[in-house]
Amino acid sequence: MGRIEYFSKALGLGIALLFILFPTLPITVQILVFGVILLLVGIPHGGIDHLIHNPEIRPRGLVQFIVRYLLLMLGYGLLWWLLPVAALIAFLGMSSYHFGQSHFLEQGQLQTKEGLLYLLKGAFFLSVILFGDWEMTQEILSSILSLQLSEETRLAIMGILMVSSLITQGLNNKPFGLGDALDFLVLVPFLYFSPLLISFSIYFGFWHSIPSMLAEYKYLSQVPAFNSPLKFGKQLLPFSGISLVGIGLVLYLGVEFLESNELYLLFFVLISLISLPHILYMDTFLKEKFQN
Repeated sequence: MGRIEYFSKALGLGIALLFILFPTLPITVQILVFGVILLLVGIPHGGIDHLIHNPEIRPRGLVQFIVRYLLLMLGYGLLWWLLPVAALIAFLGMSSYHFGQSHFLEQGQLQTKEGLLYLLKGAFFLSVILFGDWEMTQEILSSILSLQLSEETRLAIMGILMVSSLITQGLNNKPFGLGDALDFLVLVPFLYFSPLLISFSIYFGFWHSIPSMLAEYKYLSQVPAFNSPLKFGKQLLPFSGISLVGIGLVLYLGVEFLESNELYLLFFVLISLISLPHILYMDTFLKEKFQN
């Protein structure tokens, strides 16, 4: 783990500690922190999918890429419209798999046969986030799903996912190192006792987005056009900006018609729409092109 990852994760834990020590901080502060992390690293880490797909992509190829991206978003949007619970389950599943991959980036090229490991690993951390602030989770999902789970049931689910992920990690001959130990002993309680927006943004931003962005930079820095942080950073801006403006515009229009819980859900639906194609392209990149 490099210095950037160490610093960013320490920063994330510091932010979580602040909200744990001062639980009465208003929701507006949570939203501000969430928004800043999303703006700086969350959305941008998916802003160069076209380049990890093809670093030398030409205008015609870029148009084809954008059309495929939009068609995937449209198809998934229709699923949300017609079968929201199924779309939610799909979002949780693909997010778990995608987040789980981030824990193994330092071990080099990822393997298709290890898919169950990534799914279980990510599902465990996602369950910690969702179950830790269960009241907020229920509020966000209330417009499409009423889910009643006792604390004992939630703890049992987390325990099963944790043990399953550890067993699967061993079966795949993946070493359990210091980073894994710190994740379980330090990150997990910080996520569990933080407000939902904070725990999600910390994990999404500092444990997923930044490591993913560093992997992308390591790959693209071999190309002269992207071989410096400045050149790389410039490539993040166009599609990141488009995504942020689009999400912001939809949410702005939704304020007039939706309750707060529906706005939160709408936000995560919008995130899921750009996540589906990103996850597919990133999965191909990590399995076929990325070498640590």
